[in-house]
Parts: sequence; structure tokens; C-alpha cells
Amino acid sequence: MKLSIASRLHRVSLGVQRVLRHSVLRHRGLCSFLASGAALLAWSGAASASTEIGVDLNYNDGIAERGAGPGAGVDIHGGPRLDLTVLTLTTELDGGFHEFGGAISPTVYRLMGGGRIGVGVIFRPNVFAHLGVGHLTFDDPYGDRAGRTNVTGDAGVGLDFTLIPLIDLGVQASYNVLAGGVATQSFDWVQAGVHVTFVLPHS
Repeated sequence: MKLSIASRLHRVSLGVQRVLRHSVLRHRGLCSFLASGAALLAWSGAASASTEIGVDLNYNDGIAERGAGPGAGVDIHGGPRLDLTVLTLTTELDGGFHEFGGAISPTVYRLMGGGRIGVGVIFRPNVFAHLGVGHLTFDDPYGDRAGRTNVTGDAGVGLDFTLIPLIDLGVQASYNVLAGGVATQSFDWVQAGVHVTFVLPHS
């Protein structure tokens, strides 16, 4: 018995649905990837770019460093920043100078590169890390000023208050290290303090 045109169309429609369903199930990973990519492109279309310049004032203290007492230091950092609604991504160049008290009076100079990721609008918690080169000087037992240059880095957390236009105020804390040598141990310290960051939007 011949099928009516409506019946044939219905069978064709069911076949197309089965093929599509099978294809989507086989390639659901690809579909999810494409959907995520489209969402990210739509999200980043509303992103804003800027440049930030920040100054950190810190209290320093050595970790199990004999002859190294508390001190103070400053870090100046800056670089391009991308604001994606509630997510902030910053690439930074950081230069620092840190002095310590104690019998050996250590001083650290360093230049590092790294990044920072922040989440939030008015209050923005963030994490950061940098890696670069540092120079440590200190008083040796013979009264001379000695020193060494090696790899240095930091990792820390911060909290910014962003309600003031073009200026972020905040606090930060970090763990810091300057690598040792064959016969010397690394120099480790913690630091905590306050900072101000100036945000310069791109025109």
C-alpha cells in the first residue's frame, strides 16, 4: 500500500531527528567547546583594557634567618590589565627594595615579571606571583659587606577596594625567596602591607 505524502514526510522527519541526535551525542564535547568559545567571545567583547601602576609599602620579616630582623620595603609594579566584568587579569613588571634589621642587616634588590588575577567589583580579592632576579647584600662575620645574585620570586594574596575612580586601594601579603648557592641557603621572608594602584584606561 502506498504511503501518503504526509506519512513519508513524517518518516523523513523522524530519520533526520535520529541522525541529528546521534551526531550531537557523538560530538557533544566539540559542541560544548564551541558553545564555551562563543560565550567567551561574547563576554570578552565587553572587556576593557587599561594600564596599572602600583606602589606597595611593606613590613618585612625573615623566616628562620639568623641575624635578620624585621624591616621595611617598597615594590613598584605596573603593566597591562584586562577587565572582564568581574574578572581582572594583569601582566606585571615588579621592582623592589627591601631592608631588614638584625646583626647582618640584609638588603634585597629585585626585578621580576609575573601576573595577578582578581575577582570582584567593589572588593576584589586577588592572587599574584612573580619570578625574576634579585641581589642580596649583608654584613658578614668579618665586618665586610657581602652579597650574591640569584633567582628570586614571590607568591601572595591581596584585597583591593575599587570604588574610587581610577584608583584602587588595598592590602597584600606574600611569601618571598631568593635562591641560595652551593654553600649558601636561600634567603626567605614574608612581607605584608598596603598599596595604591593607579588605573589608566586606554583611549
